[in-house]
Amino acid sequence: MELVIYYITNDMYFLLQKLFLVQLSIRDRVREPLPDSINAYEKFSESIRNAISKNFSVEAIFIFVTIVLLFVFAVVFFEVYRSNKKKQGLVDLAWKKFDARAEVLKLNQGTINLLKEIVGDSGLQDPSTIIKSPHVFEKSLEAYYDIRKIKSLPDSKLASIRNLRKMIGFSPLSKDIAIISTRQFEVGEKCAVQIPESGPATHKGMCLIKSMDERYWSITSISGPQVPAKTWILVNIIRSGDAEYNFRTQVQKDADGEFILAHTNKLNRAQQRNWVRIDVSIPVEVTQIIGNGIGDIFSGKIIDMSGGGFGMALPVKLHKDSRLLLNFELPGHGAINDLSVKVVRVAGQYNNDPLRTVHSVAFDGDVHLIQEQIIQYVFEKQRQNALALQT
Repeated sequence: MELVIYYITNDMYFLLQKLFLVQLSIRDRVREPLPDSINAYEKFSESIRNAISKNFSVEAIFIFVTIVLLFVFAVVFFEVYRSNKKKQGLVDLAWKKFDARAEVLKLNQGTINLLKEIVGDSGLQDPSTIIKSPHVFEKSLEAYYDIRKIKSLPDSKLASIRNLRKMIGFSPLSKDIAIISTRQFEVGEKCAVQIPESGPATHKGMCLIKSMDERYWSITSISGPQVPAKTWILVNIIRSGDAEYNFRTQVQKDADGEFILAHTNKLNRAQQRNWVRIDVSIPVEVTQIIGNGIGDIFSGKIIDMSGGGFGMALPVKLHKDSRLLLNFELPGHGAINDLSVKVVRVAGQYNNDPLRTVHSVAFDGDVHLIQEQIIQYVFEKQRQNALALQT
């Protein structure tokens, strides 16, 4: 203990010594007279050394250390208290924002209590964000379901949560907002499905989302053998005005003309200006449309394909915005006739061939049925390419 006091007082000695030298330096700069400054400094140093050399009793040392520790604890306690008070102030402000938003939406007390329950279980720091952001809402809901075990929750509560999305404006979801959970899709949306996820496909085709609730969702079934429970499948959904979504999920049950599926929040999203594109080599007959009449007819080749359009190598160089009609054979889907497209970009030569120019075209007009076939074909080719890479 005496050794501790010695080091503390010794440090104080050197500190005071430095302070005294600084004082001398300052006075020297302003050119003040320093009478007997050296003698004064020596007397000061001697007094400090005498204080250090004194022998303190154990009781005095104990009291001194106790005072120091109490002071340190008091400072720490004050800082913790101040920090917690600041955090509590921010939380109170967030709850005031939550209450204000709930009042604007005219939520009843039961709905507010349900939201607060979800916030509490999810550990959300700013409760107001759960009714401002659909992404925060879905992520908080996932945490809530993990803690509460969704299978054990009563149907009435799950129905209330389903209705809650509509009350706070998150269903139907705006096309400007990306989907992060299958719970956000709407009944009636179309999807391309391939079963199983890997290996030879037993089912593939276009389906409709038939039902949607918090535990499961379902799609119309595809003709084929019975699909065992827990089978992994691939799903592709094009959300018009938003993006293309690809994901895998599990079949829970195959019954009554529908596949009952598990929900997932692991979605791969490709914006429509950046569609998933595959390389192909498909002969195409191209008819140029000029005004209301038909212009030149020539042959070319589709060199890449996506859900939004094609890349084509043509024997002519067309202008941007040129309108065309395409006729070609889509492998596995039959003939595609009079598909209306528009040139959106004219690139350079194809494979350094001066006689062929690359054109990018986008679908034009009401071509949803043909577009669905093309999307399904792209989806199938993606899967085949992925399997080829694995082998």
